[in-house]
Amino acid sequence: MVGDAQQLSEVVVIGYGTQTRRDATGSIGSVKGSAIANMPIQSFESGLAGRTAGVQITVPNGVLNNPPVFRIRGTNSISLSSQPLIVVDGVPAFTGDYSSTSAPANPLASINPNDIESMDVAKDAAATAIYGSRAANGVVFITTKRGKAGAVKVNYDGWVGFSNAYRLPLLLNAQEYINFKTQAVANNPTASAVKYTQINDANGNPIDTKWYDQVYRQGVSHNHNVNISGGSEKTNYYFSVGYSNQQGILKKNDFQRINTLFNMDSKLGKLFTVGGKISYSNEKNLSSSSSGSLYGEAFNTGGLGRLAIVLPPIIAPYNNDGSYNLNGAAIGSSNISGISSLSYYNPVVQLENNRSNSESNHIQSNVYAQFKPADWITLRSTYGIDYLLINNDIFWSPKGGDGYSYNGYGSAISGTYKTWVWTNTIQFDKTFAGSHNFSLLAGQEQQRRTSNAFGINRQGLSDDAYNQIQAGWVTNNATGMTYGENYLLSGFGRLTYNYKEKYFLSGNVRQDEYSALGEKKGVFWGASAGWEIAQEGFWKAAKLDNVFSSFKIRGSYGKVGNIGGIGDYTPYSTYASGLYGGAATLYFSNVGNPNLKWETSLKTDVGFNFGLFNDRITGEVAYYKNDIDNLILYVGQSPSTGLPTNPPQNVGTMYNKGLELSLNARIINAKNFQWNSNFNITFNKNEVTSLAPGLNSIQTWIGGGTSEIVNQTQPGYSLGQLYVVRTNGIDPATGKRIFVNSQGQNVYYQYYVPTSTDPAQKQYAYSTTPDGKTQYISPTGGTSITQAADGVMYANVLPKQYGGWDNTFKYKNFDLSVLLTYQLGFYVYYGTNAGLHDQRWWNNAKDVLTDAWQKEGDTGKKYARPVYGDNVSNGSSMPLDMNVFKGDFLRLRSLSLGYTLPSSLLSKARISNLRVYVSGQNLGILTKYPGPDPEVSANGASSNNSTSSQGVDRNTIGNARTITVGLRAGF
Repeated sequence: MVGDAQQLSEVVVIGYGTQTRRDATGSIGSVKGSAIANMPIQSFESGLAGRTAGVQITVPNGVLNNPPVFRIRGTNSISLSSQPLIVVDGVPAFTGDYSSTSAPANPLASINPNDIESMDVAKDAAATAIYGSRAANGVVFITTKRGKAGAVKVNYDGWVGFSNAYRLPLLLNAQEYINFKTQAVANNPTASAVKYTQINDANGNPIDTKWYDQVYRQGVSHNHNVNISGGSEKTNYYFSVGYSNQQGILKKNDFQRINTLFNMDSKLGKLFTVGGKISYSNEKNLSSSSSGSLYGEAFNTGGLGRLAIVLPPIIAPYNNDGSYNLNGAAIGSSNISGISSLSYYNPVVQLENNRSNSESNHIQSNVYAQFKPADWITLRSTYGIDYLLINNDIFWSPKGGDGYSYNGYGSAISGTYKTWVWTNTIQFDKTFAGSHNFSLLAGQEQQRRTSNAFGINRQGLSDDAYNQIQAGWVTNNATGMTYGENYLLSGFGRLTYNYKEKYFLSGNVRQDEYSALGEKKGVFWGASAGWEIAQEGFWKAAKLDNVFSSFKIRGSYGKVGNIGGIGDYTPYSTYASGLYGGAATLYFSNVGNPNLKWETSLKTDVGFNFGLFNDRITGEVAYYKNDIDNLILYVGQSPSTGLPTNPPQNVGTMYNKGLELSLNARIINAKNFQWNSNFNITFNKNEVTSLAPGLNSIQTWIGGGTSEIVNQTQPGYSLGQLYVVRTNGIDPATGKRIFVNSQGQNVYYQYYVPTSTDPAQKQYAYSTTPDGKTQYISPTGGTSITQAADGVMYANVLPKQYGGWDNTFKYKNFDLSVLLTYQLGFYVYYGTNAGLHDQRWWNNAKDVLTDAWQKEGDTGKKYARPVYGDNVSNGSSMPLDMNVFKGDFLRLRSLSLGYTLPSSLLSKARISNLRVYVSGQNLGILTKYPGPDPEVSANGASSNNSTSSQGVDRNTIGNARTITVGLRAGF
């Protein structure tokens, strides 16, 4: 069998240097940039899903440029960020959402996926400790392309794509809506004034509005990249220009990017090398208004994703005279009598008149000088910057929606975020006696990061013909005021040793001093060892080398920290300014903690790497455990203390442990046909082991709002466990919802309670008998079911297994690649399902026609007897287990079919290569989850670090299905 030993010889980035995979003793996963170069994504993280073990990528919704949820070996914090440190060409990058609008701005989108050479994911302490206090969540090294000596090469990549929403809930049409809702009104005599009337449009046709058509669209996108590279023995260069214009599945949601990158390296004689990089990107993130899918938007009455399923089909966006159908701020509903206002907005008014945009200008650059006084000594100094400038533009029209009560509303916020990093290293690489290989690195680094933002909010347009912030307004207020700075001073070192490529030792140490902590100085370290057994004589004597070309046992242990998401002034108690009687004042606004320090992770990693049949098959198995201590929690204090906020304290503990398996195989390697396969799976267990003294649980509001609590964190459970009230189906005789209280007792509920003057016939909303005549009284004396009294820790939201299976087939000039991704062993709270079965005026899912109780004897029904106004039986008023579903899925993440034209046809046109292809993203999914997408999250990966509120789908739009057609040409 012909193999490929190239894998073990490939170079991986390890932080302030590189190393061959054969010599590495840390846990590092690698993905080549070519794997994601032609995907219709905004930022590279989305393309990493399923491609390397230990990495979990969740794209939280279908809003363009929303940062994916990025986890390496589980979620490692409760209050701080669990996003890994992203290092781009040696400079730590900004991550998160830096927009102040409904159009998210992910700074990593400035990196054109076409410009990426490699992505190396460092997971254990041996691989990450060189980054010390920022390494607990893993480190991702992004290396952009550089030129190579040789003739000038010109490449063009381009594609056009079409995106559509899929798996949207089936809704009632106009006639079904009238029939079902009229039945619900008939079952509630107190609502007899409510009537639903069918009316006609201007053409005389009955109104039957499909609100999906008003909110969603087919997004048409195109992407173009040109790069030029080349060089000589002394100087090489790489230059690229890119343009991307992507339309989302929501109307008016667009992403536009113009970017350029220039890399250069040059040798100045035999001793000196200089080089640098500069990249610039302009990104426009466009939206009309709230999608209802970002952090804090789940219950917005103007959320477009929510309006598409809530609004009745019997009302239209326009009146018959062509004017907007409005009733004050809300949509008009003259044909639904008995209701003063629907309170929800007309989405067409928002789409046609509002905007909520952000524009980013992003500069990333570095320069370096390298001096080699001897072939075994390298001195290097690098200075890098990351400058992010954001302009936010919000306008709400006075015609309706959010801007109505203000008579027009506008905000303009400008933010400037800057990082500079200066790194100096010296490295010694020496081999003694031909067998002892040493590498010693010592370095010093300084980093400064600043934040500065300011803005104006204006209300009350003097002339509604204008929609600019510079127009005439009545009220002016300051908004978006931000100021911050932090400084990180570090010294670090690394020593690696191997004997005859057989025995390996490595150690890393770093001391960080960080200005945003009370206890500013910390030391972090990692140590690892490896043994390449296949090099031993006994292995060869046993002829195991005929099968195993390599077999290396390795292990590591170390201590790293987490400071991601800590505010610049968190350890300090601060005052804020205000006005009292027109005079300037100061007031105590925030409580700090002068003893605050970093969160700490003690990481253990044990595993082995192997190669079979001359590395025709390679694999890796690793066990890991991450014990997390000093978790920062904002612990509530007694009201008598008079403190304005809860102080941060290092009090909690948690762990992640699991097993990773990766397999790579060249299954078929014939002349005309090749099949390469890569499979990975990660098993992960997360458990919170302690919180603060006296703090038994932490409850998290959905999306940072105050409307619903679904996640609860409690010792003995995984992070953010679903906390819901149990149910026991529908009573066949009465159609009542059966709740289960904290003691396991059935409690029957009816929204409409018949009145009677006869005490023997008196009924209650909550009863222990189906006839409603025995009032329910809880163990604490309550007479109703509540989440506070009866909620239970119900199901975990963190996947217990996740991974991917990537296959590439080549037959002559044809190529086919198929990527499957999966997540298993988790649950999702489908909060949208509650709204889809709410018995107010809201439209409902079509399954109410078959699955709602209708008559005595109906058994196995999912939904209670329809009663107008009932928002309890369905789960709108409190989260119920009936809306919790298994989220397990297997997704056809991407499929691509390409054809490379024969060189004999191209040579006359002086084209070196030309490939045409068609590809698809999210083409299919196997799941029992009834919502659009089990991967979505109402909380996303917001800057608010919503690590403890995952697994919630509340009015969130699903991800798009995209088909692209493209070509790549080289000259």
